[in-house]
Amino acid sequence: MKRGIRILFALILILGLAGWILSLFQNSLRACLALLVNFAYFAPLSAGLVVWPAVVIASNGSWMGRTEKVAKTAVVFSIPSIIFLIILWITSYIWAPWIKDDAGHGVWLNNIFLFIREIILLGAFWSVAVMFIRKRAHEEGKLWAGILSFTYCAVFTFMGFDLVMALEPHWRSNLFGAYFFISGLYIAVAAWTFLSLLYGNYDKSKIWDMGKLIVTFCLMTTYMMYSQLLPFWYENLPDETRFIIPRTNFSPWAQISLIISIIIYVSPLILLLTKWAKRTPWFLGLVSLIILAAMWMERWWLIAVKFNRTASFGLAEITAILLFLGTFGLAYDWFYSSKYLRDLERAGNG
Repeated sequence: MKRGIRILFALILILGLAGWILSLFQNSLRACLALLVNFAYFAPLSAGLVVWPAVVIASNGSWMGRTEKVAKTAVVFSIPSIIFLIILWITSYIWAPWIKDDAGHGVWLNNIFLFIREIILLGAFWSVAVMFIRKRAHEEGKLWAGILSFTYCAVFTFMGFDLVMALEPHWRSNLFGAYFFISGLYIAVAAWTFLSLLYGNYDKSKIWDMGKLIVTFCLMTTYMMYSQLLPFWYENLPDETRFIIPRTNFSPWAQISLIISIIIYVSPLILLLTKWAKRTPWFLGLVSLIILAAMWMERWWLIAVKFNRTASFGLAEITAILLFLGTFGLAYDWFYSSKYLRDLERAGNG
């Protein structure tokens, strides 16, 4: 069974890679943007998975049980995430607007400086994540849990500013970095719930805690987006409308914005309102899967609008999804059942 799953993910990876390379020759800009969309989705997803046990431990939580392993296994995506970031750097001359657009940001949006700092920051995050896993069994575990939680917030704040907000160099929002890492934790808790249910590695009496976390971070993500957009209106900031107008005034992005708002910001509050919904594995898993799909659409919505007013979805987007999904799934499933995660945890006992 496990071998069959890995073969399936390997085929998905090969198909995605071949298709993405083909799309690169057909439309290099769309292919590179599709890669950026999926990096902006899978990087905070995998990093957030590792952070969630740290958040629970730092909060004196003791309910995780077997689900902790499901979350920590995502550390295996550390190397692929850095490789994908390097590929984005190599192809940045195709898609990065700050290379040609002098927005007055000086050295901050210098392409070399931007990607070097992103690689260093992401590498630092994964280093702290490995140290946290090693120290988990010791008294230092709580200290490293706090360090890892702070590191995640800092690294993905910068990533939100540098790789997403900078796509519109003349648009600025102080809250966008916070929105990016909070929504990343929202993606991650949905993934944590779905993977725990998929692998059967959960306690039925405790999965409703994960359902409550989904509702909590649905509210947090909604609040961050609302807090970001509200000042544009009450302070009458016309320059900031360059973010809102393309997403709300023109078809089909206006319809996509409505769909995203309903699925991401509203539906979890209704679907997971009852105790039954949060304690029923198949229903909680379905809601988690819907959120995961909608949050991918949200990342596409954040990035693609700048370059594609017609909301085209085709070979480039599909194959990039397959490329990342195949890479994550193959690495995750292998690491989950391997002895290396246990060895990593035991390394802290030396």
